[in-house]
Amino acid sequence: MPEIINLARRAALYIRVSTEEQAKHGYSLEAQEKKLKAYSKEHGYKVAGIYIDEGKSARKAYTKRPEFMRMMDDVKADKIDVILFIKLDRWFRNIYDYYKIQEILDAHGVQWKTTEEHYDTETTNGRLHINIRLSVAQDECDRDSDRIKFVVNRKIERGEVVSGRVPKGFRIENKHLVLDPEMAPKMLDMFEYYDTHENLNGTSSYMRETYGISIHPNDIKQMLRNEKYKGKCRDNENWCPQLVPPEMWDRIQIKLGKRSVRNNQTGRIYLFSGLVRCAECGGLMTGVHASSSSYGENLYYRDKNATVLKRCVHTKMMPERKLEAWLLANLEGQISETERAWKIEHQQKKRKPKLDRAAVLRKLDRLKDLYLDDLITKEQYRADLEKYQAQLAQEDGPEERPPDFSALRSILDSGFNQMYQALDRKGRQDFWRGVIKTINIDADNIPHLILK
Repeated sequence: MPEIINLARRAALYIRVSTEEQAKHGYSLEAQEKKLKAYSKEHGYKVAGIYIDEGKSARKAYTKRPEFMRMMDDVKADKIDVILFIKLDRWFRNIYDYYKIQEILDAHGVQWKTTEEHYDTETTNGRLHINIRLSVAQDECDRDSDRIKFVVNRKIERGEVVSGRVPKGFRIENKHLVLDPEMAPKMLDMFEYYDTHENLNGTSSYMRETYGISIHPNDIKQMLRNEKYKGKCRDNENWCPQLVPPEMWDRIQIKLGKRSVRNNQTGRIYLFSGLVRCAECGGLMTGVHASSSSYGENLYYRDKNATVLKRCVHTKMMPERKLEAWLLANLEGQISETERAWKIEHQQKKRKPKLDRAAVLRKLDRLKDLYLDDLITKEQYRADLEKYQAQLAQEDGPEERPPDFSALRSILDSGFNQMYQALDRKGRQDFWRGVIKTINIDADNIPHLILK
């Protein structure tokens, strides 16, 4: 009997570990990935994607697992034939969610396999066995969770650390946090600077220019809210040494709250919010404002990677008025240019013969029969197998829908300028969001438009 080589099926490798399991068992994401890759290679699967949910419990709703949801989107797009995971408890410990997902898998012909356990989903006894296993796992998870919470609470009562994550300015000694003599004064200076200036971006710049420490403004905000800096963890007011005086920490929380309310109450509308990106680094350009006696309030878009974090060369700000004027003057030309480019690309795709996936799979089946009947050599079989697998790997995805060029032109031909000028700022914002997908701004402040 000649050696049988498995036909390549598209396999998703799903890896999950919760923080509780890390604390109890020390599950390794790397070990899971290594085992699944080895299993795929041994059984002839083609890895279509690796989906890793770290720190996510299987008892929580699957919608709380981002990578799991991304994998299910690929299932619905028919990009996956089988899902591999090491054990059933990596998949679910909740019977209700398990059957909801199983319905989706069945609808798309997707199977699942555990590499270290065996389950039969085809028979009544097999499904009953899965039910029992999930019920046991669910109960065990509840008990483990209670035990781990008790251990964690006891550690906090004794002032011990519960993870290896240490706030800047501290270090671990003998299971307890202590102040880091080198970093602690710098972190205290950061709190003091914000306490005086109440500006997150300014604090970020100050830390970078004074100490060479690059911290994103959003990360600074999280640090300013961290109770550990005043020595508290949960109900233990003296969990660790105080880096920041409690009265300063409390005062900063009030300032952070006021700042949030003030920003929310401005009602300021940026016409191109969420649309403008830096063409150099791909970062989203955010809106800022400035006031002058001559022109009133001016709105701009800037790349924080350049202006705040110094990680990009695009330091120029794009005035909103200039960008709006450019779009109004060039929208018709941009529509024509986009339509021409799309037609050229579409013609090229049409000239390329579409892959008949079913036909290739039939050829693979016939190829295996020829090999098993000793009608072709092992070398011929391998050569044709690689050829067909390469064809499947290059299969095109679903055809991209073009923008509705006729609808865009009808808007421009029906008194567009008069209509646009009559819109309020919210209406103008909605219009641009309905027409534009992205506006890429290069380092010379030249816009490059991508239509929806």
